[in-house]
Amino acid sequence: MTRWEFRQIPSVGEMGTSVGIGQSVNRDSHAAGRDAATAAVASLAGTPPSLVLVFATAGHDQQALLDGIRAVTGDAPLSGCSAEGVISRDGSDESSHAVGVMAFASDRLRFQTVSARGLGPQSQKSGGDFAGHLERGDGGELLLVFPDGLTLHSAGLFAGIEAGLRRPLAMVGGAAGEMMQFQRTFQYHDGAVLSDAVAGVLIGGDFETEIEVSHGCDVVGNERTVTRAEGSVVYEIDGRPAWSVIQEYLEEGSDDLDGLAVSYACVAERMPNASGDYGQYVIRTPLGLDKATGALTFPGELRSGATIFMARRDPMRIRDNAIRSAARIAERRRGQSPLAVLQFDCTGRGRLLFGERTTADLIAPMQEALDPNAPWLGFHTYGEIAPVAGRTHYHNYTVVLCAIYARPER
Repeated sequence: MTRWEFRQIPSVGEMGTSVGIGQSVNRDSHAAGRDAATAAVASLAGTPPSLVLVFATAGHDQQALLDGIRAVTGDAPLSGCSAEGVISRDGSDESSHAVGVMAFASDRLRFQTVSARGLGPQSQKSGGDFAGHLERGDGGELLLVFPDGLTLHSAGLFAGIEAGLRRPLAMVGGAAGEMMQFQRTFQYHDGAVLSDAVAGVLIGGDFETEIEVSHGCDVVGNERTVTRAEGSVVYEIDGRPAWSVIQEYLEEGSDDLDGLAVSYACVAERMPNASGDYGQYVIRTPLGLDKATGALTFPGELRSGATIFMARRDPMRIRDNAIRSAARIAERRRGQSPLAVLQFDCTGRGRLLFGERTTADLIAPMQEALDPNAPWLGFHTYGEIAPVAGRTHYHNYTVVLCAIYARPER
């Protein structure tokens, strides 16, 4: 039986900017894209969209989905990616066929979509190509980044992007995911569906952003050392095959890096630029295993000589830290409502941890603490991207909140 719905969320208009949200769980991919886009654009009061953001689960025919969206939005710039789950004002939807669309219409903001193919060992070059296509202007700027979560070398990508920029800017986003099969993810650039690529959008103009990132992991056990690593592949920890070390912290008999194992395989690396709010450690998790050698692939990368701890997630700390992050944004912007809120939340913090209580225990309290009415869209990622203490980091098991505000009149 086909089940579908779409919802229209009222837009927020301020200083020439409106934002609309549309959703669908129709299993017909073209119809789902069309329905979600129609609902999002309906909130723009007849103004053509200036930007379309799309996050969708991987059960969809990805090209048919985008074709359905573009049938409504035309040639409007479009960016986004596939996801393990979609997050909206209604909460978390980790079903196989879910899509969320956020449409902007603005004469105060500028949007430029960009993409680059080829990650893996070429991530730094791709990052440079990505940045090379960007046209920088005056005013506040934000770079949303959606790389392939399976082929990414994050350090190389960030180095390439930052080297190609003429001046620093805030960079946030999430790594594309799928249904925890760890096979292929998808990135969206205008009407094209890509893989092994990075897609994104540069936002400039008359606006300001608030960004918060938090996790809820505790370190366990003794300090360990990465004794052999190259790029995103860790071969040895303490002189032993990396997988044999990780297995010690998994359920007895775990012999493959499946979705459940990934959700428990947390590694904590001490940050040199630790923040009091974020904590002292950045969290990493492996998304690939070579059974023959015991080597593990960490898209977040761990260098040879890095000192690490194993870590475990604490659901109550995750919830409390996330709510505090949202409340900090609201406190800094007391009396203001955001034009839009983007949420990038780790796949391991959804139903794998909270089950059917993900929305009630995690998503809804954050939304209530920040703004109960703001247009809100995001997804469950294979890795989160956000700055900590002025430096862009790749994170796992975190939530990144990015609230976009109209600049107050002076």
